[in-house]
Amino acid sequence: MGRTKWAFLGIVAVLALAGSGMMAAGVLVDSGGSDQPIAFPHDLHAGKNQIPCMYCHYSADRSVDAGIPAVSTCAGCHLPGSKAGDARAVAMVRPDSTGVKQLTAYWKRGLPIPWKRVYNLPDYVRFPHMRHVNAGLQCQECHGPVQTMRVVKLQQPLQMGWCVNCHRQRGSRTDCAVCHY
Repeated sequence: MGRTKWAFLGIVAVLALAGSGMMAAGVLVDSGGSDQPIAFPHDLHAGKNQIPCMYCHYSADRSVDAGIPAVSTCAGCHLPGSKAGDARAVAMVRPDSTGVKQLTAYWKRGLPIPWKRVYNLPDYVRFPHMRHVNAGLQCQECHGPVQTMRVVKLQQPLQMGWCVNCHRQRGSRTDCAVCHY
């Protein structure tokens, strides 16, 4: 190969390495939200209706993951007569709304809603939700004012320095093994 081709390949390799390094550092993370399978209005649920985060993300205080609500959780409120809901209940939203039609389709097929993660850490980082929730942190401290967001988007850089600063402010451990195990 000529020098031009080698130079081109070298530049491509450097850019690929830089990109993977930025992804690992949390610089290139999907800000999420806008391309979810169902347009879920957090501002309506958590804001106007004041549904606590833990109602839908019920495993956050006992699991490493906050959990994505099961279709049955949504159906319990939105699909009266479903196995999850009370047959005498009245739908909280119009059954002809787009979101409820989409929910109904997932429910009838017995499929989970394929939500896309908004907050995603590299595999070498551990963030046990239960430790943070049980230490008294409010969800908004990391996730921002979800109750005002129509679409949830990444609010924090999710970089090591941001986490370490929070741990230092609270007098928590900052050694590597806290998050990397």
